[in-house]
Amino acid sequence: MTLDIREIGVRYANGTIGLESLSVVVAEGEVVAVVGESGSGKTTLLRAVLGLLPDGSRTFGEVLVEGRPVLGMRPQSSRRLRGPVVGYVAQDPFGSADPVWPVGHHVAAAWYAHGRRPSEGEQVRRLRTLGLSNAAYWMRRRPSAWSGGMLQRADLVAGTAHDPAVVLADEPTSALDADLAAAALEVLVREARSLVVASHDLSLVARYADRILVLRFGQVVEEVEVGRGGVEVLRRDARHPYTKELLSALARPSRASRAEPGPVVAQLQGLTLGYPRNPPVVRELGLDVRAGEIIGLLGPSGSGKTTVLRALAGILRPRSGAVRLAGTDIWSTRHLVPPRSGYVMPVFQDTTASLDPRWPIWRTVAEGLAGNARLTVALKPPATKLLCELGLEDVDPDERPLRLSGGQRQRVAIARALAAAPALLLADEPTAQLDPIVAADVLTVLTRLTGRGLALVIASHDEARLRSLADRTFRVQDGRLVQEPGSAAAVSKTSGNRSEGQLGAGDHQPGTPT
Repeated sequence: MTLDIREIGVRYANGTIGLESLSVVVAEGEVVAVVGESGSGKTTLLRAVLGLLPDGSRTFGEVLVEGRPVLGMRPQSSRRLRGPVVGYVAQDPFGSADPVWPVGHHVAAAWYAHGRRPSEGEQVRRLRTLGLSNAAYWMRRRPSAWSGGMLQRADLVAGTAHDPAVVLADEPTSALDADLAAAALEVLVREARSLVVASHDLSLVARYADRILVLRFGQVVEEVEVGRGGVEVLRRDARHPYTKELLSALARPSRASRAEPGPVVAQLQGLTLGYPRNPPVVRELGLDVRAGEIIGLLGPSGSGKTTVLRALAGILRPRSGAVRLAGTDIWSTRHLVPPRSGYVMPVFQDTTASLDPRWPIWRTVAEGLAGNARLTVALKPPATKLLCELGLEDVDPDERPLRLSGGQRQRVAIARALAAAPALLLADEPTAQLDPIVAADVLTVLTRLTGRGLALVIASHDEARLRSLADRTFRVQDGRLVQEPGSAAAVSKTSGNRSEGQLGAGDHQPGTPT
């Protein structure tokens, strides 16, 4: 057996049960997927095997890797194990890379840590295999220049550098578009001797896994042999009600009604965007966003979706063109001039970095409620109520972000954004780290608010879900916004008779997206 986990249990320092009497055996050449809602114990399981649980955690049971017991190893022994014997792809690609060093240094460190010196050619070849063109150029750039999906591919290379006996991959494709996600997982399955992958994407992992373990509250509630047969085999053979609930949540949500869009809340006019010492990412864009409207941005990792959101948020100053919020050019002077505090609220892709690790989560949400006023403990009840509305009723509002799962942190970030009562909410992969049930619930909350006039711009790789929700969808392609087929009806309400195509600054008309 490559990996033999026997009755493992985990208790965190605050008394929370992470895992309870969980057993699983992974054979040579086998792919096992671990699925379940946020906080169910998927990441806890992987990190327990690696000896990477937070200080104060207690672990019970036994874990054998190629017959060697690994629980209770000294830190030095655990470090020797990670890499050559057990590969690891972490959930948070932004947190894995040192922001000071080029990404190539981060990738090479996986070899250096065990006394090997990799050739740049080997690293570039592996990145190209995962669909990253011009990899040699990008390896010389710092993480801030990379998208989440690009960094995720760098993590995949680092985590499999030594041909380990087993690879533990925690949400390895959450920041990738559908085609890249499938290609990346196919590479992992092909190159890993054995693989355990934790994921919210049931449809994807069911195509590549031999078995699927369904976790809830730190326990395996069901184990299904799917034999890499796809989600239909999982639907056919699943017996537990919770597994069936996860599967039913995969059905694409739709909006019950679509009201006529309201006034323009944001405009991009002839916008060209880029980063220092880099060529433009997008060129001469024009886009109107109206109250009560949902706009979807599609495109592969690194295409510029996040860049467009950063411009709308006033985080990235354009090289040319104008960003207008409530009719005001926010860059008309040397300094940012927003219409009001909280008018635009972003939900960032990197939730770990966007939440203050020192603050309890209620205080993070209360910051949005307070606006420019003083933040006091009187705001704790309404902040807690908002957290509960987003499915965090079982989480202590005094908990710190680093004690939460990735999906729970995502919901805290969304709650903070909604607390400010924004006119425009920008969501960058808002459901990437969420299980199907919670993802559907969160999107229901957001779409309900558009009925009250909230404008919503979502960048996502979940094309089917986004198309079913959005009034208009655009693909970021070759530095332009290209309108997707099927959104012409919504566009015709706001932009006259031009319903599709690709527009630049020269032929942009007021009210017409590009």
